[in-house]
Amino acid sequence: MKNTNTLIIFGHPNPDSFNGAILKAIENKLKEKQYKFISKNLYQLNFNPILTMNDFARMRNSTVTDDIAIEHSDIEWAKNIIFIYPVWWAGQPAIVKGWIDRVFSRGFAYAPQEDGTVKGLLSDKTVMVFTTSGSSEENMNQSGISAAMEKVMMEGILGFCGISTMLYKNLYEIPATTDEERKIMLDEIDYLINAL
Repeated sequence: MKNTNTLIIFGHPNPDSFNGAILKAIENKLKEKQYKFISKNLYQLNFNPILTMNDFARMRNSTVTDDIAIEHSDIEWAKNIIFIYPVWWAGQPAIVKGWIDRVFSRGFAYAPQEDGTVKGLLSDKTVMVFTTSGSSEENMNQSGISAAMEKVMMEGILGFCGISTMLYKNLYEIPATTDEERKIMLDEIDYLINAL
């Protein structure tokens, strides 16, 4: 039987934001598809995003702290991982970046090889990334920021961990959009989630 287990990583401090609307739309679609899913609101969980010397020491000994062990277990359970977060300073909010720093750890998400290369260990996962930004698509494309954000997430992080089946979708100019424009965006997300 096909594994449809889905893990959602939500990284916005306001659940009533448009990011929150994206989360609800995705959860509704997953319920409609009868997929099992876990939603993690990193702010509500008060997730500690700080990678410490203790984390590094544990990685060397192939162990992790209890909070990271929970995240690893949920990732192992999931076939699909969905990220939802706003773009701040051309990247992830600190709590999302810190989740990546601590959870995609050596020995779990990737493993250095004797020949100096790195093997990604999460190649069986499918990942979708939904982000929102205040800037226009034209401005972010002209500046190269859109391409840089996508490249860092898709190649520098997910690709490094062996993930090849992935989608990145940024939704632009959110503070200036109308309710109708937001509905169109949510309909597009519904369509994309339906492809999972």
